[in-house]
Amino acid sequence: MPKDRLTRQAEELDRLLTSLIKRYQFRDRHTICCDQVTVSQCYVLKTLGEHGTLVMNRLAGLMCLGLSSLTRVVDELERKRYVLRRRLPADRRVCCVELTPGGKEVLKRIEEMIRRSEREVLERLSDTERRGLLAGLAKLEEAHAACNPTARRGGSLKIVGTK
Repeated sequence: MPKDRLTRQAEELDRLLTSLIKRYQFRDRHTICCDQVTVSQCYVLKTLGEHGTLVMNRLAGLMCLGLSSLTRVVDELERKRYVLRRRLPADRRVCCVELTPGGKEVLKRIEEMIRRSEREVLERLSDTERRGLLAGLAKLEEAHAACNPTARRGGSLKIVGTK
């Protein structure tokens, strides 16, 4: 029985995403992630930069990581003085993570490097192709979120007064 069109498209999407993810995950870490920041640490910095101070459970949810895995990443970032962990005075069981000034600076350098890298890729496409690509990726992210509603939700507590 021949494969239906949707199955073939799903296979092609898997192939393309796998290839792209490998390229992005394993590109030269010294070029993209400076100051000895791993890819996982880079994602944590970017997430904190986007969302501000977060409780660990919420950060784990946004990162799609288990709490123990995230704890190891945050331990290293704290050792490098890029993040600060603190307990909420109202509930000492709740641990918050925030960027330090040093973390904000390294995040700025990482994002500048990433933007340069992405510009190099996008320059190879026409404006029409770029707009179509970005629209398609936005739709793909939206469809994925609809199929996996808990994947980006994480914990429910966000610190009031932050981004």
